[in-house]
Amino acid sequence: MELPLSAPADKTLPTTDIPWRTLAGVIALGLALQAAVFGLLFPHLWYNLHYITDIDIYNWYASLMHQGLQPYRDFHVEYPPLAVPIFVLPGHVGSLAHYTTWFSYLMFLFALGMTAVTGAAAVALWPTGRRAYAAVALLALATAATGAILENRYDIVVALVIAFFTLFLIQRQLLAASFALGVGFALKLTPVALLPLVLLFVTRPRRALGPLTLFAFAAVLPFVPYVISSPRGIWYVFQYHLHRPLQVESVLATPLMVGRALHIIGGHWVYSHGSHAIAAPGAYLLATLSGPLTLAALAVTYAVIVRRRALLRAAPRIAPLAVLAVILTIMAFGKVLSPQYVIWMLPVVALVGVQDGVLATLALATLLLTQVEFPARYGDLLAFDRATVLVVAARNLLLVVTLVMTLWRLAKLPDEPPADASHDPSGVGRPAPNGL
Repeated sequence: MELPLSAPADKTLPTTDIPWRTLAGVIALGLALQAAVFGLLFPHLWYNLHYITDIDIYNWYASLMHQGLQPYRDFHVEYPPLAVPIFVLPGHVGSLAHYTTWFSYLMFLFALGMTAVTGAAAVALWPTGRRAYAAVALLALATAATGAILENRYDIVVALVIAFFTLFLIQRQLLAASFALGVGFALKLTPVALLPLVLLFVTRPRRALGPLTLFAFAAVLPFVPYVISSPRGIWYVFQYHLHRPLQVESVLATPLMVGRALHIIGGHWVYSHGSHAIAAPGAYLLATLSGPLTLAALAVTYAVIVRRRALLRAAPRIAPLAVLAVILTIMAFGKVLSPQYVIWMLPVVALVGVQDGVLATLALATLLLTQVEFPARYGDLLAFDRATVLVVAARNLLLVVTLVMTLWRLAKLPDEPPADASHDPSGVGRPAPNGL
């Protein structure tokens, strides 16, 4: 149940001092729990740890670069430039087995970084009391619900960027938040959808220049060397994603998948652009409409957030809820919903879920159903097995319900902070510091 805005979350007092002991304790607990999830749980899941992985693709890229070939110029890469160093870091390009081991270790380190930053964000929201500790515990639970896909894709790096962005947004460090989003764009493109959240904190239009400039710097600079050497190679990154068909696990594909599993309509899957897409009546139309639908849904999401702009600027705990709403909107209306995308939710699920049991339950169920289907039952999904298709349909329904509930939570909040916000012991109505 969501706490009323005026109710104290814990017996905390507004403070500008960093509670170092609390911060150290929260981070230590979070790191220990994550180590237990990765070290004790993941090796004993009901499916093979590296079953259906993209690590072989990353290893192939790394091997080509080890031979002196340049990405984008000498071979196509569908990922933005900041992903490239991640593929090279594990080394051991001569052995896929060794590369896989070291890539898994690397993702574990990024997961620890994401945990530490999320813990810092929790302490920024709740400098005393138990809530920050509960947040990192919930993060470990969400990690367990997500499963070993965290070791088999590089999306945990994107989650780390989102954790940094959320921390900076809570602290009203708008330049740092913009820079983090720029890094996210150069990693995975989609974090750019969060940029308007930064601009909502700008008090005057001309003061948006700083955050926008820093975002552009961080977003564009990694592309520059490759644009100079091979503009067509860089254009391929954007063209690749623009032309992707309707992926079988996406929300928009759900009616077609269910109809095919129940033999109501015909259809089959095709392998294209690194994933499996459904070829069925209406699939091309839905894929074409996904862009306008996503933009329209983002407009609705931001319309809800904009009405709470004054409250958002005054209440730190509202920021993670707004971030979660935007992420869920992107996932729900995109033509591709690869299982690893749910990793992006982890930091904000921990920060929002510890305040709201309903949203925590919905998000955890969404993560768990994703793991139930992928990777162990992915083959059954491609065979249009009725039970597996219904699992994915249930996951997608939960995702949409979670989005609707998140928007409902935002819509229920008052347009303005309480008159006595500066005396709110929970910190939820604490005035924002002077700045941009």
